[in-house]
Amino acid sequence: MKYLIILFTLLSAIHEAHATPEDDKQKALLVLQTKCNVCHVRNNPFRIFKERNMERNAKDIYKQVFVKGRMPLGGEVKLTAEEREALKRWVEATIH
Repeated sequence: MKYLIILFTLLSAIHEAHATPEDDKQKALLVLQTKCNVCHVRNNPFRIFKERNMERNAKDIYKQVFVKGRMPLGGEVKLTAEEREALKRWVEATIH
């Protein structure tokens, strides 16, 4: 079992190293839709994330999630380390 975990971890790292910008975008969109939109649909309906608007919101996403640490708000929704990394990788590639 231990070896399977190590193998899976190595394969995941290799896959991430070869991820395309489109892969990163789709992973980020999944995070935005499944984690961020949960609250935004109730509390901020003008800021619901979709594929067509995610790029124009990238700077704000970066600022709120990674600079100020304000999102996700409260303790209702949490991002896993993988979700944070996927979102960060996409947003940094988008704003730079």
